[in-house]
Amino acid sequence: MAGHRGATARKTEKQSRKRIDSDDASIATLVEEMCVDALSGLPPAKIEEILRPWLAKAAPLDPNDPSAASFLIEALTLAGCLALFTPTLMGAAPIERYAKQRRADADAETRAALDILVQTEFHLVQYKSRVGERRLLAQDRASGASISLLDDTAPESAMLVDVATWLAPLPGGDFVAVGPLLPLDETALAEALSFVRPGKGLVNPRRCAAAVYRHVVRHGGLRVEGLNVFSEPPAEAEAFVEERDALDALAAAFLAAEGETTPALVQEARELASVDIIVHALSRSVISQRAGRANVADIFSTLAYLMLETLDRRDVAGFGGGRMLEEVEADVERAVAHERAHAGVRTLFEELRRRLLAARRPKSTDSEADAELARVLQRIQALRAKTVEQGCTEQEALASARKVAELLDRYGLTLCEIEMRERPCEGVGVDTGRKRRAPIDECAPTVAHFCDCKMWFEKSASGSLRFVFFGLPADVAAAHVLHDLIVLAFEAETAAYKKREPGASARSFQIGLAHGICHKLHTMEAERDAANQASGARALVPIKRSVIDEEMEKLGLSFHAKPQGRRRKVTIDDYEAGVAAGRHFEPHRSVEGA
Repeated sequence: MAGHRGATARKTEKQSRKRIDSDDASIATLVEEMCVDALSGLPPAKIEEILRPWLAKAAPLDPNDPSAASFLIEALTLAGCLALFTPTLMGAAPIERYAKQRRADADAETRAALDILVQTEFHLVQYKSRVGERRLLAQDRASGASISLLDDTAPESAMLVDVATWLAPLPGGDFVAVGPLLPLDETALAEALSFVRPGKGLVNPRRCAAAVYRHVVRHGGLRVEGLNVFSEPPAEAEAFVEERDALDALAAAFLAAEGETTPALVQEARELASVDIIVHALSRSVISQRAGRANVADIFSTLAYLMLETLDRRDVAGFGGGRMLEEVEADVERAVAHERAHAGVRTLFEELRRRLLAARRPKSTDSEADAELARVLQRIQALRAKTVEQGCTEQEALASARKVAELLDRYGLTLCEIEMRERPCEGVGVDTGRKRRAPIDECAPTVAHFCDCKMWFEKSASGSLRFVFFGLPADVAAAHVLHDLIVLAFEAETAAYKKREPGASARSFQIGLAHGICHKLHTMEAERDAANQASGARALVPIKRSVIDEEMEKLGLSFHAKPQGRRRKVTIDDYEAGVAAGRHFEPHRSVEGA
């Protein structure tokens, strides 16, 4: 009976152990799948930020070496795994955020797997021997303790090999490796063991992982079949590198076009252009070139050039203060200085900038047209100087507007369609110094329309409101001058009205003044168009507008119409006084004769 009971107990224990093995294998598979899923969801820019300094001092890749692509995939995977388990400045690691998001609608098994996954830690182990079909005995190199790994793939050639890996603890006492298995040679192991302290084990595991990964990427490492060498790339690595951000997706579309780049793709590149994206494009071009993928490197270089050209156009248009190329240069210098980018990124940027400067459209070589433009601009500036020095009422400002319109119409007659299309557009930004809109801002769109310009509002770097006039040079200069004169008119008319009506609402008066000036400009424009219709003085206006629209598209900007707020309350008497001041006037003789 005793022997029977002993045999029964051993049988029960064996069955129980088999069931535990089955349960652990199931949850281990789920943990591994979740790790791959979490890796694929990481922003490529975050991974690239970690990888840049590693590659900055790595040996150049041989374009003819078939292993170059495998090396890059391995480096991306190492950087991704480090990013996944490293806490951010906000405290939580990406793996913790992933677990929190998945836990909301997960079943019991999934929640158990997530609990295991967030306990993952970096370890240095040495594979010892296989103790079953699914188990592997290993020794922790930091503490000397034995570890049981649930593993059914490691070959015999991996025994007695030191491995850096991330281990997650299973309920049965085993561990499962998640992420890459990195065999260590003597120098890599020495780098890793420098983080081991007697009696304390491995201190700062994540810094140790970063140091080991950086060392292996820069200097190479041990290759073991079944651990980091495969006859075919692991499926999870393929899935990982295929995850793309918007820049990668655009590069893939350019690559698929096989040299026949469509206007739609070019426009998409322009709309994607920003300082950060350009630095990423430059970096990916250099990384691809070093990995032997010259065609991909050329695509990223082309995208970087298109985006640099777009930012250069925005600078000329006055968008964002007109210093965006300088920001790109500064960002490139910072990235290289802090080893977040290879020095080749700086070289590539300088090369593309030289190409850009050489390709900028030269100014018209027609000396007669240039002389006419210079005379027009000189007379416009003379009007501004006269009125600014002497102060300006709304009558004087609008009289100047009439004179400016006459000058612009005369200038238009001297330009043929070809000259108009060849003359580059430009812009000027006007910073209001205010963070909120004022009544005078309602005049800016009307001024732009009066001078055949485009305009938009934006926020400056300091947060103040600014707007930009964009169009042909003489039109932009005229719009700028008229706006300055209207500013002076607002100051003069408001001061005069407050003096006449001490208790009046200045804001209500200014709202009426803005509406009156806008109405008057619309009236003057209609009169001008009617007078010039027979002479054909404005026959080129539709062509001019199409030129400006084409140039606006090349800026790659996305504009949004801001809905009007609630209707403003005004005191009717003050408002009507402002409207009357804007509508009823006679051109001032001194300005008319300027």
